[in-house]
Amino acid sequence: MANENDSSALALFLLGSVVGAAVALLLAPKTGRDTRNFLKESGFQFKKLAEEGLDSGKASADDFIQQGREFMDEMGERLISAFEAGKEAMKEELSKERKRTQGPPSETY
Repeated sequence: MANENDSSALALFLLGSVVGAAVALLLAPKTGRDTRNFLKESGFQFKKLAEEGLDSGKASADDFIQQGREFMDEMGERLISAFEAGKEAMKEELSKERKRTQGPPSETY
């Protein structure tokens, strides 16, 4: 959850930086052509950073999903093992109970 907050903060920081730079350039005493070229370059750089962030987030999500699958597989195996052990214990107890109730043959006179 902390990663989501960090990612959001980073994205907002980058967006604020780009907007701030654009406003500063628009107010700076440069020619329109120079300003447009700079904004165009800045846009390409921002797009590249955004794509890299998206790829990084996607990789993190894939890792998280894989870990979840591994965890569920492990828990499933444990559950099956516990169920099988319970069945065996129940069979043993039933067998003991049958032997106890049947006991040795009684002699009647």
